[in-house]
Amino acid sequence: TRARIGIDEIGLMPDQLTELRQRLPDAALLPAADVFRDVRAVKTEEEIARLARVAEITERSIDAALAVARVGASELDLARAFHTQTVQEDALPVLGCIGFGERSALMNVQPSRRTLEQGDVIRFDVGGRYRHYRADIARIAIFGEPTREIRQKHRALLAGVERACELIRPGKRVADIYAAAVETVRREGIPHYRRNHVGHGIGLDGYDAPALTQTSEERLEAGMVLCVETPYYEAGRWGLQVEDMIVVRADGAERLTATSGDLMLVTP
Repeated sequence: TRARIGIDEIGLMPDQLTELRQRLPDAALLPAADVFRDVRAVKTEEEIARLARVAEITERSIDAALAVARVGASELDLARAFHTQTVQEDALPVLGCIGFGERSALMNVQPSRRTLEQGDVIRFDVGGRYRHYRADIARIAIFGEPTREIRQKHRALLAGVERACELIRPGKRVADIYAAAVETVRREGIPHYRRNHVGHGIGLDGYDAPALTQTSEERLEAGMVLCVETPYYEAGRWGLQVEDMIVVRADGAERLTATSGDLMLVTP
């Protein structure tokens, strides 16, 4: 009752913190969300197994959504198929950004009644929650034949993710991962590419530590689970994105995603 107690203040409502102070008037209740976030950055093998499981579920849910993709199908139709598959595999819906065509360029797009047309980009930025652990994966499908521009820019984004994963290992500076990903995307086809981050940790929270930013002073540790991503949006046209989930291992990156980030072609 007289201890110094760290509180995850982000997870408490104000009235709950007030009640704690009333019940423990002699204790020092200190904000410690940042401490908890740092502790959660390195996962146990059980946590990694749950994250691998929800990644697998998410990829199968993307397949289920694409199975109903046809002329006249709506974003909501694909979202319904995606979330249904997620629930059928004992996970819970959390993230379901699914956008067609020009709506795929809306960063956190929420599915609408917009229907699928020939040549549309279909952008998935999606994930469920399995036994409390989150997934966050992005894939791009084309309803028909992609243009040369889409192929080129998507290939550049994929190259950025692949280069980042090549460099990932314990002790590596997060800022160096960021720089390599952005430089690769620029060199491979999007010279004006800019991002404030190219990924983040994931676990109980969709945005665990570390954040893969240019200014981060953090270094990677074995057991961290990361989402490595290179989104790119052209307003009024389309959005493209590759995002994979990986584990930092002693000898490099281990992918939790079974599928590649290649363009997926859907026949109308």
